[in-house]
Amino acid sequence: MANRKSFTVVTAGAAAIAVALLASATIDAHKGITSKYTYNDDVYPILKNKCGSCHAEGGSAPMSLLKYSIDAGGAAAWAESIRENLVSEAMPPWYVDPTGPSVKNNHALTPRELDTIITWATGGTPQGNLNKKPVDTKVTFNWTLGKPDVSLQLPKPFSLAPGVMQDSLDTTIPTNFTEVKWVRAVDLLPETSIVRRATISLDGGPVLAVWEPGDEAVAAPGGTAFRIPAGANLHLQIAYKKNYLDEQQTKTDNSTIGLYLTEEPLSGKSIQSFAVDGPSSQGNDALNFSSTLTSAGRVLALRPLVDQPYLSVDIAAVSASGRRVPLLKLRGIRPEWPRRYWLTDPVELPAGTKVEVKLVPGDPNSGPLLATVKSPLQIGLDFVPQ
Repeated sequence: MANRKSFTVVTAGAAAIAVALLASATIDAHKGITSKYTYNDDVYPILKNKCGSCHAEGGSAPMSLLKYSIDAGGAAAWAESIRENLVSEAMPPWYVDPTGPSVKNNHALTPRELDTIITWATGGTPQGNLNKKPVDTKVTFNWTLGKPDVSLQLPKPFSLAPGVMQDSLDTTIPTNFTEVKWVRAVDLLPETSIVRRATISLDGGPVLAVWEPGDEAVAAPGGTAFRIPAGANLHLQIAYKKNYLDEQQTKTDNSTIGLYLTEEPLSGKSIQSFAVDGPSSQGNDALNFSSTLTSAGRVLALRPLVDQPYLSVDIAAVSASGRRVPLLKLRGIRPEWPRRYWLTDPVELPAGTKVEVKLVPGDPNSGPLLATVKSPLQIGLDFVPQ
């Protein structure tokens, strides 16, 4: 069993950051009410459904949007910040371009939801019917697919000491399986909100899951599964980050991996991973790179890893005859929010298909990147070989 920490980042000047954040959260108490939408009646239900897994008490975000309060902890106080993040599409962190292929587990706000929140945020932030005042909700950590068939906990708890804001864990966990197992889904149950992202893979094999706060585990399409050999180890990578309110506290995590077992697929074939690697360094010009599939397969999902913000990512399959089939379109993608995008409609690709990637870089210095994000530029494909 290996247990390796990468490095630790100690942040200074957190007080200055906190002051800046609080300053941005102030509102004009004399602003007139022009919004036809109110928090209690219209805004809260949207925030609870789309933002509440992080922006609630006990969540990874430093403020709760599930209470109205005009102090620094409530949605009304953060109205201007909410508007700015929605208009810039920084939040919610969902990068799928709706003009491209459909994917499962869509996190995007609908146009109506977006209009409701922005109108409320810029129209005086009325609270609404006090008889419908919602109860502030705390974040709870639960298995999104129910209790797993197999649970594997970290070898030992992992802590961030006072003054340490970010760190990462890279470890292997034995399954202790005495026979081959087939897995339809993999999930992570964190113990605290400092878990910001995680990747779970078969040691030396395919990626089993990519976890983000607020995401729900997605089972592989019917008739497909991952094959876990007897005696296999799982490779787990976790990025940890405190919010500024917790900087001087010790925060400890003891996450658990959950495996959901299934029967062997009729084909007897396991989901595999294929990587399209980008250049190791580049400037601000548009990028184009590709790789060719040596065998036929059915593409189930894509996992973009990016090394900086990109305005757009366009991934397509090009056949030997030149026919082009879109696989995934993203916009405004950032490296601190990697995801696996399960296609609503898997795509059959013959051997010799070229997977082409086109990217338009954004501002590499924009946004609060996680210091532990050191991703290569790579597009992962999850497929079942034919």
